[in-house]
Amino acid sequence: MNDSRPRLEVRVAFIGFGEAAQAFTQGWRSEVDVEICAYDLKTDDMETRNGKLEDYRQSGVAPMETAPEAVTDADVIVSAVTADATLDAAESVLPALSGGQLYLDINSAAPSRKQRAAECIAGGGGRYVDVAVMAPVHPNLHRTPLLIGGPGAVAVEPLFNRLDMNFETISETVGDASIIKMVRSIMIKGIESLTVECVLAAVKAGIDERILESLERSFPGMNWKDRAAYMMERVAVHGERRAAEMREVAVTLDNLGIGGTMAVATAERQQWLADLNAGAEFPGGIPDDYHTLAKTILALHEGQKGKM
Repeated sequence: MNDSRPRLEVRVAFIGFGEAAQAFTQGWRSEVDVEICAYDLKTDDMETRNGKLEDYRQSGVAPMETAPEAVTDADVIVSAVTADATLDAAESVLPALSGGQLYLDINSAAPSRKQRAAECIAGGGGRYVDVAVMAPVHPNLHRTPLLIGGPGAVAVEPLFNRLDMNFETISETVGDASIIKMVRSIMIKGIESLTVECVLAAVKAGIDERILESLERSFPGMNWKDRAAYMMERVAVHGERRAAEMREVAVTLDNLGIGGTMAVATAERQQWLADLNAGAEFPGGIPDDYHTLAKTILALHEGQKGKM
């Protein structure tokens, strides 16, 4: 670690410490020396506690046993939980919330859910920031593109600039940033689910080479073999979180009066793959090969069917 890093006199508390939280921590620490603590529900479960404590240790953050303990004396609170836990996370910090704290909600939740979370935080005197994370957090870490909005958006801009973050302020209205992410995810996560379904069917039928070559002719430059491997890996590893996000997208579309037919189907396919836990079959990491991963997924699916 570079000892010449300037000291940032800000205390940051994470509620939830998964991939995004760890990536932001790593990125921020490359810019400044900053005090960071975290609380994650996984430390409440003896089966997952040690793994999460190891995440804290590797990231150099102070472990906290409760959400109120984490946010006490924090200047900035970052909610980084699953989409369906967005409101629960906001409610969990209320006992220790003090006036003026910035509350950054980076969860992939529907605008309506974020609006309820914002009301909760405002009731405790906090300043809510609706943050939409617009790309995977690796490899860009804290420079991952963000859209921000809400009553605390303007107040957080100096901090984000100090941390060399890549952000755009949309408005001071909660939901204006998150709805952009929600609508975009119809396409991004939808393509992932279509790719998973198409490739699995093609491999099962023994026609994957022909199918991917045909797709390459129809959509030149997409490099479908590599893209298929990447998308399938992302769903295998992060399908549960993506499925939760797509259920939020469906809520968003219902609120718009459109209906979320494709969003619901996308969530179902992502959840299906997440439930197979294919990543556990590759302790050394999922190989960058769509065919190997597809064969493993199909075998797990057949094994699951055999138990029914």
